[in-house]
Amino acid sequence: MALFRVLNALRPHGVETVVVSIMAIQGDHFPTMGLDVRSLDMPRARLNRHALAKLRDIVRAFQPDLIQGWMYHSNVLAHLARRFMPAGHRPPLAIAIRGSLTLFAEEKRLTRWIIRLDAWLSRWAERVLYVSRLAHRQHNEFGYAAAQAMVIPNGFDCQKFTPDPTARARLRQELGLSDNARLIGLVASWQPLKNHRGLLAAVASLAERYPDVHVVCAGRGVSLANPAAAEAIPPSIRARVHLLGERGDIASINSALDIATNVSHAEAFPNVVGEAMACGTPMVVTDVGDSAWILDGCGEVVSPGDDAALAGALARLLDMPAEQRQALGARARQRIIDHFSLESVALSYLREWQALLAHRKG
Repeated sequence: MALFRVLNALRPHGVETVVVSIMAIQGDHFPTMGLDVRSLDMPRARLNRHALAKLRDIVRAFQPDLIQGWMYHSNVLAHLARRFMPAGHRPPLAIAIRGSLTLFAEEKRLTRWIIRLDAWLSRWAERVLYVSRLAHRQHNEFGYAAAQAMVIPNGFDCQKFTPDPTARARLRQELGLSDNARLIGLVASWQPLKNHRGLLAAVASLAERYPDVHVVCAGRGVSLANPAAAEAIPPSIRARVHLLGERGDIASINSALDIATNVSHAEAFPNVVGEAMACGTPMVVTDVGDSAWILDGCGEVVSPGDDAALAGALARLLDMPAEQRQALGARARQRIIDHFSLESVALSYLREWQALLAHRKG
């Protein structure tokens, strides 16, 4: 998705692209935005002769001026794609690292092997582009080529993710709540890493002090139909927890919240932080990945896994007058506009690609 957003933003600048996907892209979760997407149809991301032949044919037909890999598996394929070009006409290659190595030991064996191969191959890439400062540091230590490295963070569509003054009443009406109910939200799929349990435990500890506070969680698997999610709700706040499942109106949900959270145990560059900030919503985040850097004082930062500290941070924001919280949210939105807008990030990629092409011609 991040790649598609960048390429779509660069259309007015005359960038012509072909996206080669390892597997077929299906469903509304991966809108192609009208981009030219070709699939290698690699089942379970396993390379085979059919996929290699398809990659070779795509590259030779399109004759790219530059090849950009995107995440570990495609980085390796990007090196192969360049080898399919005639020896005297092989284009510059950039690879992209989109995650951290915090949980490397928990990756599948094949993925760990691919990451090691990607690190070894990185010396032949002209650029290694990292999504976060944490990823940059970790991968340099892991053995990725350091000389070609730079950080280009994710960018956010500040027209899509923007404050919506009607969202507050709309969501409360959907949930059957009064207009005065205060909402703390978490947008994340259900997985232990995202720490829904920690947020629910923190809010439960505040329940008596703030009887008007409710929790809204949205994401894949975050519904009462998921036994693990249903079981995680403390009995004392069961009536005040709203599990919405996967939603397509995240910008509206963010705008309806009084406080947004990202309480993960590990991250690289979490999109949910920038999206909520762009909607003008103050945040509480755990100090993982680049979360604190993105937030930059426009909310609260706590140590991961510290439910008591998380409860304290939530209480500080809840105790703020509404006008002060809104001002904090406005500062958060301005930070995203100033430093992480989709247009500025897309242009950062374009400038690097142009520099690589200019160097090659020189």
